[in-house]
Amino acid sequence: MRRGPSVWYEFIGAEGFHQMKSPIAGGNGRAAPLYTQRGLRLPDRIVELFDLGCGSHRRACLFLVVLCLVALLPGFFSIPPVDRDGARFALISRHMVETGDLTETRLGWEAKRTRALGLHWFQAAVVKAADLVGVPDAHTRIWLYRLPSLAAAIGAVLLTYWAALAFIHRRAAVLAASLLASSVALGVGGRLAVPEVFLLGSVAAMMGALGRLYLAERRSGPAGNWDQSPHEARLALAFWAALAFGLFTKGLMTPLYLLLPLAALLAMDRSALFLRRARSYPGLGLLVLVAGGWFLLRRYAPPETQDEFVMRTLLGQVAGAYRGFTGLPGIYTLLFFALFWPAAPLAALAAPIVWKARRIGSVRFLLAWVVPAWLLFELLPTKVPAYVAPTLPAIAILIGVAVERGALALGNMRLTRVLWLWPLIGAVIAVAALLGMAVFDRTTSVLAWPLLLVGFFALVVAAGSVRDYGIEKSALVAIAGMLVSGFGVMQLVLPNIESFWMAPRVVAAAAREPCGAEAGDIEVGIAGFNEPSLALLLPDAPRFLDGAGAADFLKAGGGCRVVFVERRQEPRFARRAEAIGLRIQRGADLRGFDYNSLREVRLAPYRRG
Repeated sequence: MRRGPSVWYEFIGAEGFHQMKSPIAGGNGRAAPLYTQRGLRLPDRIVELFDLGCGSHRRACLFLVVLCLVALLPGFFSIPPVDRDGARFALISRHMVETGDLTETRLGWEAKRTRALGLHWFQAAVVKAADLVGVPDAHTRIWLYRLPSLAAAIGAVLLTYWAALAFIHRRAAVLAASLLASSVALGVGGRLAVPEVFLLGSVAAMMGALGRLYLAERRSGPAGNWDQSPHEARLALAFWAALAFGLFTKGLMTPLYLLLPLAALLAMDRSALFLRRARSYPGLGLLVLVAGGWFLLRRYAPPETQDEFVMRTLLGQVAGAYRGFTGLPGIYTLLFFALFWPAAPLAALAAPIVWKARRIGSVRFLLAWVVPAWLLFELLPTKVPAYVAPTLPAIAILIGVAVERGALALGNMRLTRVLWLWPLIGAVIAVAALLGMAVFDRTTSVLAWPLLLVGFFALVVAAGSVRDYGIEKSALVAIAGMLVSGFGVMQLVLPNIESFWMAPRVVAAAAREPCGAEAGDIEVGIAGFNEPSLALLLPDAPRFLDGAGAADFLKAGGGCRVVFVERRQEPRFARRAEAIGLRIQRGADLRGFDYNSLREVRLAPYRRG
């Protein structure tokens, strides 16, 4: 431990070193720093609001909850179901509500049930409750399936704040949690019906508890007689409970984010004594209960009934879950600047300082949280951006450590040019959104332009005034700029790019079909576009078919049926229709863009002639 403080002394100088506080600190907030009187008044108001939020733990939690809502609610209700994983998870949960089978996680012709059940149960409970209180068409409203993810995102931010208090004071902990709350990664996860935000919160809670136990062991000195205190027993229980919750909601990926840091700490410290403080028989029992219950439900669940089997298999071949992409090592590092924007430039600024301070216990633990997982995923050929998301709380806390110590302000100002990535990446996101609307729909959003310009101006001010404002104030201004421009993109631009959202247009076209009262509900078949969002939005499940199967489906229908045939399936559809003597009528084409396969889509509706 002797070499640790000298590292900070080297970077921030004598005056800054004597003014700093220990990184292994409690929860008392630090006094607000002094700011120059130059510049706009609005940044000062932003800092005053932040100061108010840092006044106590209760205010800090309230501030972070409000920040999460401001960041996540734009687009939460208006963005249609996103293919693939978000719509797939919601569709599975819808089937649970409709069938009452809480163990079936397959769609269509899938053979294996391997997904964790937690998210589906939460979603099914929300949808069932909404149906009971009278929400119309609750089964098809995607925002109901997103509510558990929104709650999990808020929980992940609050747990990051709690974890950060093991290493830094309250003010820096609020800053670290705010960086996570405003990040693109959390914004995407909190708006989708996916379990990644549950994993993020579980890892933050698990590592926050383990970090406190690790630092307590380092402070205790040489090994000797030791008894677990009541506080440590509660931390150990929280550690095991977080691991169990991660298994319940995400599955077998969760232990990986524990085993890799443990292996790194054991290799660096050559000691595992800190693990004795994590002993908790109730916590271990909870873990065994969750893991055993999952195994038993998977192996000995009630057999699928004939009606459930028919309902599932008639759906057909639903598009598979997102499996990532193939890339060379280094892809995650490039993606990091988009995933953790606007905090990513601060991480780049802090990286050399943090690495120099790696011998300090708190920094060592946080680096063990980040580096092994990051290196592993960089080396794997398949890249899934969500895999590195559980390391973001640790990166945010490391930024908080560097800001609190004054190392960024005094020791690394020569690298502040990297902060110009704030307006650069912000401009790329805004231009990409507006350009997509112009190219695909040949229109624009007049209301979004002022917000995007104001947000861009705030990012320019944050980057250009860092020497006057300081890192903390500039970061807060950048977060505010991100929130303003994010509202414009997520609420006013993205939901209104109709070409991206084929499923709602198909559902609307099916609803316009002229069916007589005696024909009953319309039956929909579709060939060449098998995205789960369509099955989620339709009142009754569609049939995902090929071109020939679509013709047979239309021929066999005695009631009101319509098929939507993608242009690549039209030759097979036409040949089969001619072979079976099917007379058909064609409606107006629906043109759009499939963002999963990056290709244009044209669906033609057909009905019997």
